[in-house]
Amino acid sequence: MSSPPPPTFRWPARVIEAAAAARKARPAGRMAARAALWTLLHAALFASLRAQAGRVAAMSQEDLEDLASQKALELLLKAEEGAWDPDGRADHEVAGYVARVARHALVDLARRRGRECPPPEDEDAWAVAIVAHGGERAGPEDHLAAREFGSALRECLTTLAPRARQAWFRRVYLERPSREIAARLGVSAAHVDVIVQRARAALKSCMESKGQSEPKYRPGAFVDLWTWLSAEPAAEWTGGSDDERD
Repeated sequence: MSSPPPPTFRWPARVIEAAAAARKARPAGRMAARAALWTLLHAALFASLRAQAGRVAAMSQEDLEDLASQKALELLLKAEEGAWDPDGRADHEVAGYVARVARHALVDLARRRGRECPPPEDEDAWAVAIVAHGGERAGPEDHLAAREFGSALRECLTTLAPRARQAWFRRVYLERPSREIAARLGVSAAHVDVIVQRARAALKSCMESKGQSEPKYRPGAFVDLWTWLSAEPAAEWTGGSDDERD
């Protein structure tokens, strides 16, 4: 069972302030506000993931970084949309919520890998769960395979138009709905589905030509892709006519 951090850290209060600033930020200051909130959320999530990971299964540093990055972005988007508003919450409530988000992320990843783990909402089972997979920690070959996969995927993504890259990433890695993606890309929801379908087909063909599969999740890929695609100018994927590569 997770417990709130000592009051001296005060990071939940900083998250509350940063979330409010991100929602109120004017266009000129939006990127700075988003970066400040994401950094705080990433640090808090990573600490919580690391503290709780042993109760699920052996997790690599790369796994934890990926999960922290993914969930920090999800919470950032929810805060901007008003779906998650920590304003008015006590520090321990914010810390508890972050811990639960981290816990669910760990359970989801473990189950995708076919590992048994306690239900995320079963506090008693979670508190007493013991690591039973100590010998399954990723080795050098796994890390090399992950790097090769990430490099191949990035090369294939460069063959897509910017709008297609963004649509695919938001659907496949962030699991965002078509309506939300459409609003961000300046197209219709139906067109988002077409773009994503074409992007999937193009990436599948490209990855197969490189001797790689295209799974939904691969350790190490998310951090690299988020860093790269989040820096891509919005003007490149929100304006102009669609490229045939879409």
